[in-house]
Amino acid sequence: MKRKERSWMYNRLDGRSLRTEFVNGIDEFIEFCLQRPHLNDDDKIKCSCIRCNNLRYLDADTVKAHLYSKGFKLNCFDWLCHGERATGSSSSSAQSNPYMFMVVDALGNTEDHDMLALSNSVEEEPNGKTKKFFDLLKVAKNPLYEGSKVSVLEMASRVTSLKCEYNLPHRCVDGFASLLNEAIPQNNHMGRTFYDIKKVLKGLELPHERIHVCPRGCMLFWKGNAHLDKFSVCGNDRYKKTSKGKLIPAKVLIYFPITSKLQRLFEIKNISLEMTWHADNPQVQGTLAHPSDSEACKHFNRTFPDFAVEAQNVRLGLCTDGFSPYGTDELSILTPPAPPQNLPSASSSKGKEQDTPDDANWGQTSDTLSARKDMARVCKRRELELVDDGVGNLAKSKAPYTLDEDHKSTQLC
Repeated sequence: MKRKERSWMYNRLDGRSLRTEFVNGIDEFIEFCLQRPHLNDDDKIKCSCIRCNNLRYLDADTVKAHLYSKGFKLNCFDWLCHGERATGSSSSSAQSNPYMFMVVDALGNTEDHDMLALSNSVEEEPNGKTKKFFDLLKVAKNPLYEGSKVSVLEMASRVTSLKCEYNLPHRCVDGFASLLNEAIPQNNHMGRTFYDIKKVLKGLELPHERIHVCPRGCMLFWKGNAHLDKFSVCGNDRYKKTSKGKLIPAKVLIYFPITSKLQRLFEIKNISLEMTWHADNPQVQGTLAHPSDSEACKHFNRTFPDFAVEAQNVRLGLCTDGFSPYGTDELSILTPPAPPQNLPSASSSKGKEQDTPDDANWGQTSDTLSARKDMARVCKRRELELVDDGVGNLAKSKAPYTLDEDHKSTQLC
């Protein structure tokens, strides 16, 4: 049993010195990781120390130093995150099911989850996050109906994606789900309403908080104002009555804390590998194809060298009011306006099969005449001010960083 064979992993010190068995075991561990380059980031491997928790890719010497000084994370006897297969497991079906990997990414890609998922039996009833993990793996594995190639989780994900992409009303999705139930064989697991479909995906959602707000945007019922029943600015009521006499909030804002969102970036392998793209990507002199090419970014690196030296540190670009990155102005959910600038832009990722967070997919901005007037008044950017087109009309000047056709074909494709 590996727990006995690898007992050296948690028997690190002999007094103040490292045990010889531990040092030899570390060498074996590093060699094991390097023999599986498809799981590594070039010459970097996942660090299994207590601090990095398999979330950071570091060079072999640094990983060795971390393990010497901090030791292994808990319950790391099976090196599943480094490509080792669990004893007696049959993971071929999981490898061909991307939705099972989506579940593992969403809830944390740790050895504990992998061992639980691959085991045939569990001695005690799981609870909390582990139960949520099991439930999601179940719907990711179960077919929509007997003989179907589509799983319950895949169908729920695709229906929800279509609703968001085309801004479909709830009643439209309810009708579609009802029709689909009649079209597919009986004894299926398809939800009959959008509410049922959302329940399948509940465990994948990011932590969020619902905050009552004024429809006019004058205040939030949050922190010190959470107990109020009226808006202190406009004086209107916080709640409104439905046709059945039930009180509901006049408007609700859904707030996604940024910490959980940033953690998710490093939990998903494809995205975590791209978090150093801004530093590794070769830049063309005089061309602005990515925020990392800008003078503002270079000035930031010079001002904060301690932050800039670690390429995986997250750089956020705060968006302003006046445009929607998603192109869906009618949505009642305010999306977090902080796209990470570590990642390649949506244009430079075109044609690649990779997981890119929605924040990187920029839509069309509101570059209107009014917006240009605001730029001239607030930002003092003369190069973006409106110009006379020669016939008495105001026209937008071409931005100095706009790419020509040749640059577009080389930089954005």
